[in-house]
Amino acid sequence: MKRNEVVRYIVIILSVVSVLGMLVACQKATPTPTTPAPVVQDTASVTTPPEETSIITSKRTMVIIDPGGEQDLLKSAVEGFKAKYPDYVADVQWVEASTGETVTKLAAELKAGNPYTTFVVTGYDALSASMDADVLVNILEEYPDRLTGSLANLSADAKIQMDAGQGYGIPHLLSIGGPMFTFWPDKVPNPPKNPDELLEFAKANPGKFSYPHPSNSGAGYAWLQGLPYLLGEENPGDPTTWTKVWPYLKELDQYIDYYTPGSSLLYREFNEGSRWLITTAVGYETNQRVMGAMAPEAKQLFMDDLNWVTDSNFFAIPKGLDPQDTELGMLFIEYCLSPEVQPLMYDMGFMYPGPVITGVTLEDATQEAQDALNAVITQDLLDGIKNYPHVGPMSPTNLVKAFQMWDEQIGTNRIKE
Repeated sequence: MKRNEVVRYIVIILSVVSVLGMLVACQKATPTPTTPAPVVQDTASVTTPPEETSIITSKRTMVIIDPGGEQDLLKSAVEGFKAKYPDYVADVQWVEASTGETVTKLAAELKAGNPYTTFVVTGYDALSASMDADVLVNILEEYPDRLTGSLANLSADAKIQMDAGQGYGIPHLLSIGGPMFTFWPDKVPNPPKNPDELLEFAKANPGKFSYPHPSNSGAGYAWLQGLPYLLGEENPGDPTTWTKVWPYLKELDQYIDYYTPGSSLLYREFNEGSRWLITTAVGYETNQRVMGAMAPEAKQLFMDDLNWVTDSNFFAIPKGLDPQDTELGMLFIEYCLSPEVQPLMYDMGFMYPGPVITGVTLEDATQEAQDALNAVITQDLLDGIKNYPHVGPMSPTNLVKAFQMWDEQIGTNRIKE
């Protein structure tokens, strides 16, 4: 990765994200608290290293920084991990942080020579920024043999995300991503099936369509990365070459009154009826339905020539740690990738489907998760997931550039505080 090429862009993006820090959970929408799934007890396939060979000689406090918004989702996995390794884990502490705060914190600790944040749970945005800031261990380079068994069983979509993480981030939670659209059929009887029809709808109904700020929202992130495919750009992964996307977004901008900082506010406006058609992402939209925040009458729309921009949350380990802390982090990654723990990733649809390991199905999840998801997952959604291609996100460099170009060309002074 050519980190020097994106330094100035990272500074810009971190400044924007810091301003929106209070709402960053909307970008990887923090899952609505649910009744925790029972702690996984059957973890026979996760082997505890013999005491005589483990480098961990005393109990450690595991400090997890969480820009991915997963504390609730991972609660049962963490409790199971503590129960499995009582001689290694003294306590687990969570630190909530935005993307910018995460990178700043890790860089400051590394510079001071005393890193005490021992683990990172993150979406691709904070992972990309952390990679560019050079504050993470390349796990695959440092430990090439540690995760071979688990990684061999990754699903096809998870392998796409594994490539995106470039060895620094290990995917443990997967979503089909987006862009998807949700609409009220009584207000939009003939939903648009391509970008031209969407533009016509927006022009005829000013303010009734919107999408959230891309750098701070899963739905906006998927829309910005998926639009080049919908418009037929020659190089969808390089925003500097887009000749159709930027003029299209500028024209669409005339009929959008403002861009919400994240998904949750836009979804609320949709649920209240002030928006008729919005961009969405599979996981968060599914969780909204599970929690009753989105009415079942709302319909899902998949445009022609859709490419699903898959999404994931990753585990990462900061640089400069005591080797015992690094080993504890590696054990946690191995534990969470086991077939016994992966069913917990279904949760309540926060990042549907959730698991990254092949062979883990909804029937393996808790009965609560099965009942909740079976009640809201439609055949239309299953067909849409199956019938359209799945692609990975842009490279970190190009993603940062895309966010910067959108901010400069589209979003200036149009963000609702």
